[in-house]
Amino acid sequence: MSVNIGIHIPAAFPDTPPDTGQYKDFFQTAESLGFHSLWTEDRIFHSSNFLDSTTLMTWAAAVTGSIQLGTAVMVLALRNAPLLARQLSTLDHLSAGRIHLGISIGGSPAEYLGMGLPMNSRVSLLRENIDVLRELMTGEPVTHSGQFYKLENAIVRPAAVRPPGIPIYMGGQADSALLRAGELTDGWIQSPFASPDEFRKSWTIVRQGAEKAGKDPSQLQYGKLIYASVDDNPDSAYDAMGNFLRGYYGDRADVRRMSAVGTPEQVVTHLRKFADAGVETFMLGVPNLDVGHLERIAKEVVPELTQKNTPED
Repeated sequence: MSVNIGIHIPAAFPDTPPDTGQYKDFFQTAESLGFHSLWTEDRIFHSSNFLDSTTLMTWAAAVTGSIQLGTAVMVLALRNAPLLARQLSTLDHLSAGRIHLGISIGGSPAEYLGMGLPMNSRVSLLRENIDVLRELMTGEPVTHSGQFYKLENAIVRPAAVRPPGIPIYMGGQADSALLRAGELTDGWIQSPFASPDEFRKSWTIVRQGAEKAGKDPSQLQYGKLIYASVDDNPDSAYDAMGNFLRGYYGDRADVRRMSAVGTPEQVVTHLRKFADAGVETFMLGVPNLDVGHLERIAKEVVPELTQKNTPED
């Protein structure tokens, strides 16, 4: 079974962010090189110049024609589900059905406070947002009476292009989050902080969540967000990634733990461990919009990761 290689779009910049032309070149180069997908990051508040995930995905959709597009990941509990359903169904229509939604529960008290939402209700918010989003994206009248939303024959059209709706994948590492991923969504995205062994263990828990919900776990999709920097000089690759990660993650940045860095051979060796563990789609976070770097990944890394084995149960 083949492995999909996508690119996680740089969105946080300590200085002036790139303009639309730079992003256009980046998106179109990624598509022309045959990458499977482009993925956007999401934050409400950030000290860097941080570009909005949905808006950035819209620009990518406007200047490409076939590459898949998604969030990895959006803090869904901070969103208004009916408004997001309108935005995503429109974007799915305009992109001819290329949209995917990676979500998380989020962990920033400042963002919950700033959005006027109770952080101690974030699990309930997440669950109801998923329910309302899925219902509205069908394009059918929705009547819903929940803790946060009251809908009476509410309609959002056009419907998502692919029935029953835009695929939803959940991020998270806690056992409770993994069980929710299997229960509520179409797959799981592992964070950059986790190892191949943790992927195998987590994958089993996600499957358990699906089985408990009466779903077929073989239909779930499994992704991995990991950062990648390729250079013939491993120190240069490390430095480029370190500067980028510190700008986004601050003190939590750990280049060795979160990234595949070094020569093409070193990067392939690192990523292959995750492919062997069961990753189906890689979301490779690159440190900048250098299209030459994309070309190196496409030519020297991707061909070495085109086959994988199904992970053991």
